[in-house]
This record gives sequence, C-alpha cells and structure tokens, in this order.
Amino acid sequence: MKKVLSVFLCALIICAGFAGCSGPNNEMTEENITQTVNEAVTALQEFDTEKLGKYIDSQTLSIIMGYADKHEQFAELGRAIFKNLQVEIKEIDIENATVTISVRNKNLSETAGDFAKKLKDTYSTIKLLKLLNDESFLDQKLSELCSQIEEDTMKKVPTDIELKITQGKKNLVLTFDENAENAVSGGALTAIKKIYS
Repeated sequence: MKKVLSVFLCALIICAGFAGCSGPNNEMTEENITQTVNEAVTALQEFDTEKLGKYIDSQTLSIIMGYADKHEQFAELGRAIFKNLQVEIKEIDIENATVTISVRNKNLSETAGDFAKKLKDTYSTIKLLKLLNDESFLDQKLSELCSQIEEDTMKKVPTDIELKITQGKKNLVLTFDENAENAVSGGALTAIKKIYS
C-alpha cells in the first residue's frame, strides 16, 4: 500500500511540474521569449484583449482594446487588421532584453487613412466621440472598413522591428513603440493617428 501511495505522489509531483512549465513565465530565456512572441501574435490575430493586455504594452492598442471590451465591432476590426499578420523571430538578445522580429501584413495605410479622413471631414471630433457609443453607427462604419481591409493585398517585403522585453509579474511583456504598431498593423494605426494628430 505504501508503495502504491509513493508512486501516486511521485506521479502527482511530476504532473504538477509539467503543468507549471506549460506556458511562458517571466524568466528572460530564449524559450520564454519565443513563447511570448507566439502568444502575442495569436492575441493580435484573435484580438483577444485579455491576452493582449498580458503580453503587449502598447499605448495605441490599449485605447482600441478599451473600446473592443465595450463594443464587439472594435474587436472585429482588430481581427480584420491582424488576421493576416505574419511574424518570424530573427534575433533574441537576452543581455539587452530585446527581440528582433520580421513582420508582414496587408498594406492597410491607404485604406485606414482614407477611412479616417472621410470621418474627419464628415464629423466634428466631439460628434465622432459621441458616435463611438452608437451601435448602429459602429455596425455600419466599421463593417465597411473591415470589408475594405479584406480586399487589400499583402505587403511584398517584410519589416524588421526590435521590441523591448520587460518582466511582468507572471510573464514577459513586449513593448510596442510607434514603429512596431505601424509594422504589425500594416500601417493602419499610424495612418489613422496622422489624420487625427
């Protein structure tokens, strides 16, 4: 009986050990950095705001995530923007806490810029801020933008960007500056910011 109990406890400890190692943690290792990049890319493609908040530090994405948590139309827009995102890790620099990735997405700068310009020409900033809580307005306008994004073509040449890595409480976090936001969004985020700056 003692032998059976010992084997059972041993198996339980081994299983617990594997469970603890199943996801990325906040140790600065190549494996954790690679897993963090993969988790971040999946979070972008699915526009999973919980995971985005966990793995990515981005000022612009944080604003969009706030709207996406309140309005499904913004989550759908996020999925449309990042659906075709392709990322390849080029270099991991543990000493400097950076990762260089090659990024390729659709070329969305013209589509996003034209969309933002039409909105700015049609609505005052105050009126537009009010409309961001109007479900029928969001349904119409953001579905139009998603349809236009669907028709855009992929960029031919990928862009290399360097991301700073920080250690969160439970996992590593990738910091996206404006260049990174622009690259992963196919130019969409920068194009919109230029119109409203």
